[in-house]
Amino acid sequence: MKTQSKKRITYSIIITVLTCLVLSIIVYYGRYFQNWLNSEYNSGKWFFIIGWFLLFAYYGICFFNLWQTNGKGRNYLFLFGIQFIAFAVYIISIYCFSAYILASISIVLSLISSFWLAIKLFKNKQYVIMSMIIALILFYFYCLLCGILYCSMEYGGWKN
Repeated sequence: MKTQSKKRITYSIIITVLTCLVLSIIVYYGRYFQNWLNSEYNSGKWFFIIGWFLLFAYYGICFFNLWQTNGKGRNYLFLFGIQFIAFAVYIISIYCFSAYILASISIVLSLISSFWLAIKLFKNKQYVIMSMIIALILFYFYCLLCGILYCSMEYGGWKN
């Protein structure tokens, strides 16, 4: 039993670090992220960098806990994977391509799969993990609000 737990911890850390590394490299070399990072008026560079790695640590904790409770007939990891992939598409579309419509669609997909996951966890009385997913849902709502705001500024009639 202890070796299974150690293996899951190790695999969770490896998967989280690799996804963080790959997504970090993709976003770092994005044209719009480089413009934002190198601008003089940006004061939140360290806040963004620290928050980025804390977010991935949080994803790793969620992944490990969902893996612990995942069993036959439960598709927790599948839903978590869908919402994470949709969030990765959101991050790439914002910071690499400045494609705000694609970002809004992908964050809505992430919200839907997160809601679905939270409901499944609530039905199976997994309240701690459900509250962790609800924190992600609140973060995704913030991202959706920012995406809609940026989209309206980029494509809206009041741009001129």
